[in-house]
Amino acid sequence: MSINNPPYLQIALDLVDKTELEKILIEIPDSEKILLEAGTPLIKKFGIDIVNFIRKYHSKSYIIADMKTLDVGWLEVQIAARASANAVVISALAPIETIVSSIAEAEKENVEIILDCMNIRNPSSVLKRLKKNPAIVLFHRGIDQEGEADHPWNQIHSIKEYCQSCLTAVAGGLNLKTSTRAINNGADVIVIGRAITQAENIKVAVDEFLQLL
Repeated sequence: MSINNPPYLQIALDLVDKTELEKILIEIPDSEKILLEAGTPLIKKFGIDIVNFIRKYHSKSYIIADMKTLDVGWLEVQIAARASANAVVISALAPIETIVSSIAEAEKENVEIILDCMNIRNPSSVLKRLKKNPAIVLFHRGIDQEGEADHPWNQIHSIKEYCQSCLTAVAGGLNLKTSTRAINNGADVIVIGRAITQAENIKVAVDEFLQLL
């Protein structure tokens, strides 16, 4: 399963309460424009099988395992793929050998790699060292950085110029206004967490973001 018709809305399920997760999954509509992310806290709390739990509610969805892998990339990709993930998040801070092995294993397992560039000043410098590119380059401002750093909008175009086959994603406290900026700056994927998962009406919130696409 591949994503090749951007833009997309990626919903980050960064929860640690399974009952709450279930309520949210029921409210999220099925759409080819929605990607579902098993967030790092969710995976750490419940294990990689939480991907299969999500798939029970959205059997045909593109599901991402946000592993933020830093080492033993091939193995973590294999584990996520065999838990039915369609894509695995690898940290761009990882050694090049780890990223390379992740991409190679992803090809074998028929899944895709998302390269998380949180805390990477020049993502192109990482891409230039790879034999094969990831499917998505993620510009990610961490929650702990909110109020201290802006999203790296200016780097989206440089990545697209360097890697035409890569999609670009933006994450980190996005709302409707900043999501519009992300799309206008060339982002192919907007990653939304709290603005949807903590909304009073999840269906309405999802629809508002879908309308931006």
